[in-house]
Amino acid sequence: MATKRRTREQWQELIDKQAAGELTVSEFCAQHALTVSNFYLWRKKLSDDSQSLAQQDNWLAFDMPASANQSAGSAWEIELALPGGVVLRMNRAA
Repeated sequence: MATKRRTREQWQELIDKQAAGELTVSEFCAQHALTVSNFYLWRKKLSDDSQSLAQQDNWLAFDMPASANQSAGSAWEIELALPGGVVLRMNRAA
């Protein structure tokens, strides 16, 4: 029997269908001719992808106050502390 290739969208539909139903993962996989290991692999992969996308949507945005001197010669400094102890520092001397 040839292996059936499924798209990400098809896997997402299957995962959603199992979650909404009454069957255990093992029962669902048997009923839909899926291997349990592939089901869990795709469920994790799609979960990680959705979390990654959600994190990408969390941009830091700020506006410079109108009173700030924004001329080409003005100096500025930004420090951003990231998870894991990473610190990003940017500056521009006057």
